[in-house]
Amino acid sequence: MRPLLRLLRRTAWAPLLVLTLHQAVLCTPWRQQLDFAMHFSGGAAIAFFLWHAIDGFARWLGALTPFARYLFAFTLACTVGLFWEFAELYSDAVHQTHIQHSVHETMRDLIADTTGALTTLAGVFIVRCFRRPG
Repeated sequence: MRPLLRLLRRTAWAPLLVLTLHQAVLCTPWRQQLDFAMHFSGGAAIAFFLWHAIDGFARWLGALTPFARYLFAFTLACTVGLFWEFAELYSDAVHQTHIQHSVHETMRDLIADTTGALTTLAGVFIVRCFRRPG
């Protein structure tokens, strides 16, 4: 349980912060203008969290190569973005919320999620390359 708490303390702040900001942005007239930035931030935050969380699943996943760890974190982050869009569609269909306005907007959201994840993982890679061992 201790490693899980450490993980949550070190990395869960990122997706929680984005979710909180997302809720705040929904209450403003700038929802449309900030939509891309919110999806980009969401992809970045969840990729950051998942990259660190993969260590906690080593017992089930086995030892991953560095490339596999980045690839797994990226694909999981993209999957989270996809399921977020599914949730928006569900909300529109069941609760008539009108979150998704067009296929173009949904695809833009998925692109933002993906580029946010890629940017974060590239940043993690660069930091790890230049960090001194020890």
